[in-house]
Amino acid sequence: MKTKHIGNNWVPMLGLSLLFLVSGAISMVAGRGNGAFAGVFVVGTLVVGAASAGWLWKHPSWWLAPRNHYLYLAGGTLLGVLLSALIPFLHGCGPWVVLGAAIVTYGKFERFRFLMTLGGSVAFAGLLAMVIQADVLGGALHLLSAGILAFAANKLYVLRHGTRRESQDSDPGFIGSFEEFDPEEALRP
Repeated sequence: MKTKHIGNNWVPMLGLSLLFLVSGAISMVAGRGNGAFAGVFVVGTLVVGAASAGWLWKHPSWWLAPRNHYLYLAGGTLLGVLLSALIPFLHGCGPWVVLGAAIVTYGKFERFRFLMTLGGSVAFAGLLAMVIQADVLGGALHLLSAGILAFAANKLYVLRHGTRRESQDSDPGFIGSFEEFDPEEALRP
């Protein structure tokens, strides 16, 4: 039986977090001006998108909007990432902003403000990296975006699966009973 739950989006958020972490590391090694390397975003978006589609196929989310809306969002995001990677004055941050806007749109489709806020903060970090050309700031914004997405993945995982509780030392049926219990009393005839 398939159950639909918004918390099933934790795997795509974790994948995006890893994408930002890896792309930030590669762009710092490659020596780009602001920490954004568009080619990594394009290839990483394809990989994370395929893995997320497989995960969400098996573990569907709420999918409150009509199905065509999600297909248009996936196609528009892919096209936006590809085209914005080719525009030179975006300094490699176009795909970053497009991914943030896609998360906002997905959150609107799912009627989940947490995803909308998360996507807005990722898109804003991409805009800052686009405007301010500094290696340190670009790397810091990559780490910030990866951290935001990892935090969201954790929150969605907890929303889906709950939190672990500590085990109790005694039998739950015994809690609240005011009788004294002697373990040797049970052994006496």
